[in-house]
Amino acid sequence: MKRKRAPAKRAARRAPKDPRRARLVAQNRALRKQVRALIERVERAVDEQGGAFSWFQAAATLEETVRQRTLEYEQLNRRLTRELEARREIELALKAAKAQAELANQSKTRFLAAASHDLRQPLSSAMLFLESVETGSLATSDRDYLRKALVALASLSNLLGTLLDVARLDSGTIEPQYADFPAAAVLDRIGPEFEGVARAAGLELQFVRSGAWLRSDMHLLETVLRNLISNAIRYTPRGRVLVGCRRRRDGLEIQVHDTGIGIAGEHLSAIFDPYYQVPAGARSHGAGIGLGLSIVDRISRLLSLERRVRSQPGRGSMFAVRVPYGRAPETHRRSRRSVAGVQRRRALAIAVIDDDPDIRQGLAATLAKWGHRPLAAATATDAVVQLIGGDLTPDLVISDYHLAGGVKGDAAIEEVRREFDHVPPAVVMTSDPDAALRRSLEARGFTLLEKPLNLARLRTLLERLAAQ
Repeated sequence: MKRKRAPAKRAARRAPKDPRRARLVAQNRALRKQVRALIERVERAVDEQGGAFSWFQAAATLEETVRQRTLEYEQLNRRLTRELEARREIELALKAAKAQAELANQSKTRFLAAASHDLRQPLSSAMLFLESVETGSLATSDRDYLRKALVALASLSNLLGTLLDVARLDSGTIEPQYADFPAAAVLDRIGPEFEGVARAAGLELQFVRSGAWLRSDMHLLETVLRNLISNAIRYTPRGRVLVGCRRRRDGLEIQVHDTGIGIAGEHLSAIFDPYYQVPAGARSHGAGIGLGLSIVDRISRLLSLERRVRSQPGRGSMFAVRVPYGRAPETHRRSRRSVAGVQRRRALAIAVIDDDPDIRQGLAATLAKWGHRPLAAATATDAVVQLIGGDLTPDLVISDYHLAGGVKGDAAIEEVRREFDHVPPAVVMTSDPDAALRRSLEARGFTLLEKPLNLARLRTLLERLAAQ
């Protein structure tokens, strides 16, 4: 009949292997061998002597030996059980600590996203009010102060955008949305954003476009290029910044050249680390917090883009990313329309819908300064009333996405559109970081502008509409 295994032995066999357990099991096995050897020895002694007293004496010795060995065996089992329980407790504590750390990281990410969102509202208002100021009657020194204030606010806007990008990357919720698009479209979108900043810094900013088509996530690629261009302007005291494209065998290399301070060779391997900054003597006065190039690195790896950097102290730097080629639609390859002649611009009737009175008034004042006719309203109904009262058909509707009472901007725009035979183009303003929401709005034909508003991009959009 087979001997049943002890419960403690079965527990020991099921327990995870580790050095301490292996040592205890080996000791247990050695004790069992010793007991068997003693029993065999006593049995031989009894058989050889054959006497009753000797048999009794041997039996007593055996009983005492077995008792001692059994006691040691029980102590060993208790020790093994305690160690296994302690290990389970340690594993549970480690799991709890990991869960707590993940929860803290999620809370940090949510805080950064919410803080960036909330700070963008007053920042957007401040930039709009400053932009609406008529500079013609200002003294030269006052115009200079106004320009510096706008540059400072633009820097703050970039910093908030960086924090929001970091929060999105840390959350792990970014999923690239690959599509084919022309390289020129990317540069056309981001070019106007930096023209004013470069001009205010006394720099020449030049874009050399390409007719190539790319395949990547357009919005994430824009984030990479924005950080590279912003970095180039920040570290270039004088001279120029050139953004160009070079065709390579396996993709289009988009390069950002500058004539700035340059980076010493010993720092090139570390500049893409988070919060890393070159020594103070080699930095500009308005240096950032060391996250821009870290974002470039993380998004490049996410999109599988090859990045390259070349720099020489005192001469400038070149940063580049190589983007895979895409395919142009057949209709685009068959025909390319050109626009000739002088374009006549006109004033646009623009409905502005925002429940924040500061942003509403600031945007209306800026549009009026640019020569357009804005109608500012807190709701879609109010906008329709003003348009009908002025016998106007809107050329453009601009609405914030999150309106009072839970109303969404796209619904407000559609409410205005239903009242007119002509369906005007529309712009949705938002500081919501939800990438899926942005893709959904753009897929439905809405132009998306982030808060704080990029006024250069908005003005370029209005000029194109006015020229039609």
